[in-house]
Amino acid sequence: YYGLSLLDMSKKKLNYVRFKEVEEIIESLKVAVKHADSNIRNKLELLQAELHGLGARHNEAVALYNAAIASAKKSKFIHEQGLACERAGLYYKKMGCARDALVHFQQAHACYKEWGSSVKVGAIQRELDGFNSIGTNFI
Repeated sequence: YYGLSLLDMSKKKLNYVRFKEVEEIIESLKVAVKHADSNIRNKLELLQAELHGLGARHNEAVALYNAAIASAKKSKFIHEQGLACERAGLYYKKMGCARDALVHFQQAHACYKEWGSSVKVGAIQRELDGFNSIGTNFI
């Protein structure tokens, strides 16, 4: 999660050192995934998706968000599946893809609800309410 935090900070202020550190974390995760694939793969894919999203590599980002969601689901990490859906939703929202953002926020909402996190359910509900308030009715 440290890598995701670094990328969030980098979004606010481009910082080469932070990007370099994220790339080092990705390399460490690539080694770890060889030993604990089901525990690590979704984290690696999510971090890579976020990095590709910052680098305007849309196709790679989308493929990696989808892979992270699938890996977390396969490993039955419902909270990490929710996180991957949420981050994908935020990415799509930033890209102006309302329909894709909405779908991913709905999936994140369902995951967080199943996980039992009322705080995360509330946060995602606010994202969903934002779509309703602007008249975007894809539900």
